[in-house]
Amino acid sequence: MMKLVDEKKALNEISNLRKQKKLFAGFEQQQKLIDENKAKIKEIKDSLDTPEAKKLSEEYNTLQAELDVIKAEQNTARENIGKLRDERTKLKAEKDEKWNALKALRDDYFTQKKAAAAYEREQRAKRAERDAAEREKYAKEKRMERAKAMLAEASEPAFLEEIRRANSLLHFFDPSHQTVEKAPLVANKGLGATDIRKVEAADLKGVRLVRKEDRDDDYLPAAKKGKKGKKSKAEGAAPSGKFNLPPAVMDDCKTLGISLPSSAADVPAAIEAIKAKLDTWKANQEAETKKVRFLSIYRLLLFKMICTN
Repeated sequence: MMKLVDEKKALNEISNLRKQKKLFAGFEQQQKLIDENKAKIKEIKDSLDTPEAKKLSEEYNTLQAELDVIKAEQNTARENIGKLRDERTKLKAEKDEKWNALKALRDDYFTQKKAAAAYEREQRAKRAERDAAEREKYAKEKRMERAKAMLAEASEPAFLEEIRRANSLLHFFDPSHQTVEKAPLVANKGLGATDIRKVEAADLKGVRLVRKEDRDDDYLPAAKKGKKGKKSKAEGAAPSGKFNLPPAVMDDCKTLGISLPSSAADVPAAIEAIKAKLDTWKANQEAETKKVRFLSIYRLLLFKMICTN
């Protein structure tokens, strides 16, 4: 008799064998499928041995070779694209660097341009200020000269020109009129004509030449003959009925406000009017002179104050 342990071992082996039997049953089916596939492969291989299959195989191999070449070219192009991208990145970095340098130069240029424009504006302002100061100085000098000239004019008596014109008219209308003023109307400033030298007649030899008016009867002008002489004599005689006044006399009368005499009968009235104005000017001369002098001194002081400010 078997032992209990041996029986258990035998039972285990039996169960394992049964399991393996099931596995072997599956192997048989798989083996059948494998055999069938091998048979099909063999049939296919046998069918590929035909010329058409060989031709297709050759075409396939050719296309595969071309495809390999294309793939190699693609790989080369891909590598070149990578290199180009790297070069583009490098060039972009260089371009950015140069652009930044150009921008810095441009900013520096515009900064210096603005500084130059500001400097020019400052110089123009200084020139304008200097020109204004020079013009102001010139204007002050001219005002001072004008004030000094007015003061110099104020140092002379008033109504000098009016009195001179009145005396001239009185002397014209009345030659016997004598100027009352002994002193000159205008102060002597050393510019008048004076006798430089006198010629001593005792040292001269020869005959002395005498003027026409001093010759008396010794000088007789030649008498003109013919019709021309008579005609010229008739033309030279001025009509005695007319009363003519020189332009200078007419201008003096107009300046002094004297009515022009139209005939000899109006001359006394004109003389009286001139004398009346002359007396008025002489009476007011001192007061007017003081007034003008005061105004001139006041203006001079005012101009000095303006110039000092």
